[in-house]
Amino acid sequence: MIENDISKILKSASKKVRAERIALELSQEEFANFVDIKYATYKTFEQKGKITFENYVKILIKINKEDQFNKFLDGFEFNEQKERANKKIDTSNVYLNPIIETSQKHIILDKKVFGEELFYSVEDGHSYEIPNFINIVLNKWDEKRLMLLFKYFGADRLKLYVLEQKDIQLLKSFNRHVKHIAKQFNELSKISTIKFNTTVESRRNS
Repeated sequence: MIENDISKILKSASKKVRAERIALELSQEEFANFVDIKYATYKTFEQKGKITFENYVKILIKINKEDQFNKFLDGFEFNEQKERANKKIDTSNVYLNPIIETSQKHIILDKKVFGEELFYSVEDGHSYEIPNFINIVLNKWDEKRLMLLFKYFGADRLKLYVLEQKDIQLLKSFNRHVKHIAKQFNELSKISTIKFNTTVESRRNS
């Protein structure tokens, strides 16, 4: 099965390059000389799709397909979030295991984290009751601040406050982030999105 897949990919690659050669109005020998590989090597590539990776990359560079190939390679990059997803969720997933414990009732202000302009009249180190703090941030939310709230408090604790804002864009953004986080960590059952027709319940004493 895998041999068939490999064969199809190799043949497709050779056909694409052949099409480029024909568009340049070059013979096989002329094209081989143009891309600086042996004529016999290129001829085999067109006929059987077989070529070394180095020579294939050389062809792509010579016909100005380097950018497209680099975009393809970018799909293999592991960003920080993907690396966390490969680790145990209970030790690495800061969004499912927020910084602030559910039993904690107050947060100590760090203006460098949430923004000086939100707390311009308050000194660093001030203690806020968590409901007040969350509402202050949500009143002037943006994507960055919303993700910080996820990180600090978690989606389950945050969603009732989001509902109370009665802001459709905030609701949509919240649900989008919840789905993204759940997909990344295969934990969809642990976090529920907000339904737009949900009735706001009495807020828990958090």
